[in-house]
Amino acid sequence: MAMNQRPVPQKNSNRDDDSVIYKIMAALVMLCVLLVGLQFTSRYYSVVGTMFTTQSVLLGVGIASAVLFLGSVGLWFYSRRVRPLLHTFSWILGIFFLVVALSCWVLYVTWVSYIPYLYAVYIAATVLYMIAMLYQPEFFLLSCVNITAGGVFYALSRLYNGRLFAMALYALLVVIIAVVALVVFKARKTDDGMLKLGKRSIAIATANTSPLPVYLSCVVWVLCLAVAAVLGSVFAYYCLFAVAAFELAAAVYYTVKLA
Repeated sequence: MAMNQRPVPQKNSNRDDDSVIYKIMAALVMLCVLLVGLQFTSRYYSVVGTMFTTQSVLLGVGIASAVLFLGSVGLWFYSRRVRPLLHTFSWILGIFFLVVALSCWVLYVTWVSYIPYLYAVYIAATVLYMIAMLYQPEFFLLSCVNITAGGVFYALSRLYNGRLFAMALYALLVVIIAVVALVVFKARKTDDGMLKLGKRSIAIATANTSPLPVYLSCVVWVLCLAVAAVLGSVFAYYCLFAVAAFELAAAVYYTVKLA
């Protein structure tokens, strides 16, 4: 029976590929560029004398990045079967220019209000990418839950009036938790730990890891979310420390299981 068999050990091709280090270095370089850009924007955009000039620069950089993103997409389609290296390079550039274009649009529309959130999004996305490159798929899914929970609890801890926004945050975390739990559950029911999406199969479960940390995190954050709805922003603030501790413990667990 498929339910009584442990998944066949999956070889993590990402960790055995020498190009992973270059991909991670490229991601870190892009992160540094984005953080430095945010720092300069925060410094000059909040000053009356340079505010309008900075806004014009953001508009120009956003439009240029959008055009470069479209060019990267075209290059990606062109080089898909011709030049694999150029294909990968165009994909990385496309993601970068898309992020820059969206960030410029957000900053142009909202001024400096969301700069702290952009810092958090950039760092969280880079960390998730590195986890996806180096660790088991289950740790990536677990980190998606933890990082989303941390972002939601942070937003709730700074939320004073705004029930509609709070309900949207509750729904976001519940949806992420439900999707991750369902994905892991379905993958664990198969013999090889693969999740089938149409004609494609994605490796989710590995034989040397347990799904318990994923399920435990899902249950804990649902309970914390319910308590935060009653106790308010102070409890949500302390949940941030619980998220950090749980992610650190999960990192230790999955690092040991890499051996």
